Amino acid sequence: MSKGVRLAAAVTLVVSLVPTQPTAGGLGDRNHLHTELAALASAHPGRVGICVQDPTSPPICVNGEQRFSLQSVMKLVVAAAVMRAVDERRVALSDRVTVRREDLSVNIQPIADIVSERGSFETSLGDLLRRAVVESDSAATDMLISRLGGTKAIQAFLGGSGLHGIRIDRTERELQTETDGLRWTPKFVFPERLEQARKEVAEAKRQAAFEAYLTDPRDTASPRGMVGFLHKLAAGQLLSASSTAHLLEVMKKTVTFPDRLRAGVPSGWTIGHKTGTSRTRNGINGVTNDVGILTAPDGRHVAVAAFVAESRTGNEERAAMIAAAARAITAAYE
Repeated sequence: MSKGVRLAAAVTLVVSLVPTQPTAGGLGDRNHLHTELAALASAHPGRVGICVQDPTSPPICVNGEQRFSLQSVMKLVVAAAVMRAVDERRVALSDRVTVRREDLSVNIQPIADIVSERGSFETSLGDLLRRAVVESDSAATDMLISRLGGTKAIQAFLGGSGLHGIRIDRTERELQTETDGLRWTPKFVFPERLEQARKEVAEAKRQAAFEAYLTDPRDTASPRGMVGFLHKLAAGQLLSASSTAHLLEVMKKTVTFPDRLRAGVPSGWTIGHKTGTSRTRNGINGVTNDVGILTAPDGRHVAVAAFVAESRTGNEERAAMIAAAARAITAAYE
């Protein structure tokens, strides 16, 4: 990257600085951590947003107010909304659910293999939640959204919880087909039909749809908004004690992309997180995300949200940047 590009990236950083105030059991030098995170962001050839917050301090953010596409990070928000419904006794994790071919979604959905083999199968609402977070299963996520009453119910949960800077507007079916220049139709539950439809979309239309996605405010979050959600979740301010414990435990079992935040977490720390990734088109990756709650050996929770958008680097480079942010954050708290 040229010096001019680096300078331009640095100038456009939106930063949140507060005076350095060491806190008991917390972060000592806030400005130093901010400087490290800002350097990581400005050195990456893409748009980067990072926020971190511990239980006793305001968040430290780089580009904290900018909007980034959530992609599969939205599945964690959906899971939290489900757990709120459990707390309100509107649903129970033990509720039985039958998954059929017509319930399938698009892209990542391991549950589709079971449906293809059996035709349908019965499971629990709790299993769908686990699959949505741990395996990033889109079909499980869309079924959870439907069970709650649609995406408006998810947005109502966020607004009612005092959470701002996060939008959930579409199901996975709707979002993923729209970014390809398509509109969801039930025949797309058959992957071969979806793939054929994608091939039939003119190149110019697909490119226009991708470019529109990059600037679409729908299904986005600001790093500050997302870290606020994580902070409240870890603090037990969103859900009951039992529901909080359950969701945090599910997050720890996430299997997707261990080369991001998880790769930067040192021995003795634990992490519960959720990743999100868009497709790469003509060398530009729409977004690569990882958000989570890092727990220090002494039990302190540190909420972290990392987003990398419009990057021309490969998967490994984007993951390495997020892992480096996690290393800088955990080192600052040790």
